[in-house]
Amino acid sequence: MVVYAKPKRTRRKAPIVLLVLLIVVVLLLVAADRVGRSVANQKLADQVAAQAQSKDVKLGVQPTADITGFPFLTQVAAGKYDKILVHMRDLTVQSYAIPKLDITASGVHAKTSDVLNGNGPITADTVSGTATIGWGYVNQAAKEQLNQSEVKDVTLAGRDGTLDVRMTVTVLGQELKLTGTAKPTLSDDGKSLRVSFADLHTTGSQLPPAAKNVLNGVLQQLGLQIKLPSLPYGLKLTHVDPQSDGLKVTASAQDVTLAN
Repeated sequence: MVVYAKPKRTRRKAPIVLLVLLIVVVLLLVAADRVGRSVANQKLADQVAAQAQSKDVKLGVQPTADITGFPFLTQVAAGKYDKILVHMRDLTVQSYAIPKLDITASGVHAKTSDVLNGNGPITADTVSGTATIGWGYVNQAAKEQLNQSEVKDVTLAGRDGTLDVRMTVTVLGQELKLTGTAKPTLSDDGKSLRVSFADLHTTGSQLPPAAKNVLNGVLQQLGLQIKLPSLPYGLKLTHVDPQSDGLKVTASAQDVTLAN
């Protein structure tokens, strides 16, 4: 009797092993990418802090940095990063307090060794930023400018993009409380905040025509031009937006050195 051998089954272990190895390699690369990004973020934050201190910018807390984009290691190899976010808090610039400054740097260039070792230079094609200037500073500057006999006090506050104004003025020997809104603008050089009070109105009873004409004349002459703090990295102010927590300003700059 002839006995036929059973056909051998095709082994499928090799493809499974390769798949497992591939998954392990991918996981290791992802882990390495995240670790490298974390180390580079901390190194960059340290460099930003050193650069700020060299420009006489005092920091209340250590800044943070976030190199965006995935994967991180390919950006390191290329020496170019799409976008880097920098967050600064409790700054003091030229004796001016700035509670918050957030910066977005685009087109960032840096050598691999400079990023991983914490050495410069690190440059950016463009930088945009938003900062918050507290109402305490704005109101103090306003009171110093409006320290006139006809103005007793002035208070500015923000609300969803609107600048609310409260003021007490003296007209024909009578103190009048005024309220209203104003639209702040930037000076031509982007260094000062301009505020006009022409649209204020009295609270309570209506004024006689003669007193109203005098009040309108006073308000037309009143105005503020408050010098705003200079921001780091040569950022030039382009827009102002009154909000409840402060005057939010937008700024931008080109060809910026983030760290040396």
